Amino acid sequence: MTVIEPTPVTVFTGFVGAGKTTLIISLLKRLPKDYKVAILKNEYGDVKVDSELAAQSSGNLAGVQEMLNGCLCCVMTGKMRDAIVEIQEKYSPDRILIETSGSAFPAAISIQLRELARELGEEGEARIRLDGIVNVIDVENFGGYADTSKSASLQAQYTDLLVFNKWEDVSERQFDVVWDRVNDLNTDTPKLKSDRGAIPWEAIMGLDSKLGLAVLEDHDHDHDHDHGDGGEHMSEIETLTVKFAKTAGDGSELVSFLEYLEKAPKDEIYRMKFILRLSPSMIPAEHCSTTPSSSTNSTYILNWAFGRYEFTEIAEERAAALMKTDALAGLGTVMVGRGDGRMFRKRLSSGVLGSDVSVELS
Repeated sequence: MTVIEPTPVTVFTGFVGAGKTTLIISLLKRLPKDYKVAILKNEYGDVKVDSELAAQSSGNLAGVQEMLNGCLCCVMTGKMRDAIVEIQEKYSPDRILIETSGSAFPAAISIQLRELARELGEEGEARIRLDGIVNVIDVENFGGYADTSKSASLQAQYTDLLVFNKWEDVSERQFDVVWDRVNDLNTDTPKLKSDRGAIPWEAIMGLDSKLGLAVLEDHDHDHDHDHGDGGEHMSEIETLTVKFAKTAGDGSELVSFLEYLEKAPKDEIYRMKFILRLSPSMIPAEHCSTTPSSSTNSTYILNWAFGRYEFTEIAEERAAALMKTDALAGLGTVMVGRGDGRMFRKRLSSGVLGSDVSVELS
């Protein structure tokens, strides 16, 4: 009888804007020949931006599924199981990459994956195995968000590999401070510096995670998933849905918003992700990751995190599916800290983004 090997699963954790998506895209570009990967992504808001970026990055990508407006470690527990089973049946990947939301507690996800690994397939084989949990540290901003985010500290403690990202533009002293702080949280776990958001594919292969094994042995199948503090998991992020009505049709509806990208408070706004229809001439060349396909209006994905931002052009047929309507010049999500949503809804609705905009607290 042919032995069917369980599909290895690698989980990526890290605070909002730490660079998880960029790291995964860099890995997809380094895939071994004929090695198929599928991605399960959990994100805030209801705009499927990151999955589109991943889909454009590699011919070996078997497929992407996004789970929006919820957390894999709690309210989406059953949905994660169903999504993984669907991914296996639909794509038969060689590996599954899971990108968690910025406030997910990895211990709970590890336990869920190990429980799923216990389930047997039709031939009696395990469906999956947890190969490793990778935590991405944003060196530029760790000192700020680690002070306010309990989950950021827990993510750094509960991991098989720590990746230090966005370290190239900080001083040696600042890097040492972050390194020491992370080392205090987790001394023994291997640590790796990325190269402008990229690491070798081999770095995530064969981590052979042992995290959660002892905990799982003591768990009953109908247990409550503890998130590390013995209490109910509370999201540390609030999201705002922003829509720009198409009026002029030439992208001028977005001028005020594009100006805001330069002055948005990076210590208060964690991340912005948008789909925008505008002229390539409106985008500063240093912030555009792709060469414009034409001089006329095109559709771009905008990723903004802690003051850094980048535009990536996408194909119009894909843009239509993401935007869902021709009545909008832009659609996206703004992520802020817990308790700041109402304040930013009022601030962004006051005209700072322009006159043809609606802002709703998700």
